[in-house]
Amino acid sequence: MNYSEALSFAFQDEEWLKKMAIGGLLILVSFYFGLLFIFGFFILGYYLGIMRNVIHDAEKSLPDWHHWSKLFIDGIMGAVILLIYFVIIGGLCALMIVSICTQAYFPQVEMVMSIVSVSLMTLFLLMFFTNFGLLQFALTENFASAFDISALLRIIKNGFGHFLAIIIFSLILNAILLFAGLGFFSPFTNFWGLVVQGHLFGQCAKNCLKPVVSGQTV
Repeated sequence: MNYSEALSFAFQDEEWLKKMAIGGLLILVSFYFGLLFIFGFFILGYYLGIMRNVIHDAEKSLPDWHHWSKLFIDGIMGAVILLIYFVIIGGLCALMIVSICTQAYFPQVEMVMSIVSVSLMTLFLLMFFTNFGLLQFALTENFASAFDISALLRIIKNGFGHFLAIIIFSLILNAILLFAGLGFFSPFTNFWGLVVQGHLFGQCAKNCLKPVVSGQTV
């Protein structure tokens, strides 16, 4: 994985300032004015566009904001994928926590530690499966492929370490950018973090899903 390329590629675009400013403004409006349900679809669609451009070696890895309808539709599809994985994984987590809490013989300290462990495991699983689903959709533009078991096994076999490293790196980077943004500028700095994350997952798809990528028409 080329982390230095992921960190710098956005600034190689001639219109990087305008594109990053639009993304930052969308995040600002979404979170600070409670309009995530509307503008969040565009942000998610743009995130998918970054991964798709990297996978297919597009001339500009940083997508344009011109195709708003495409971004919106991709964002809705991506949101449904996220929702399905959240319901499945979150539901299993809730059942496990309820099961732990109903065990009368569990000492309180062990019960708390078990709940924390399950919660952390759930957080990781959510990040893994949601990004896998989005990556598959960006790769194939087929909604059903987000739940393709064969592709999941291929990712685990060929790129689990890369996937895990990207998740950890993205968490650390976005935490730093959140504080570096000093409140008002955080939407802009964290949009850049999202761009970097999308580029890294796009690289991961090229390295770990080559049989699928080679069958695509670029």
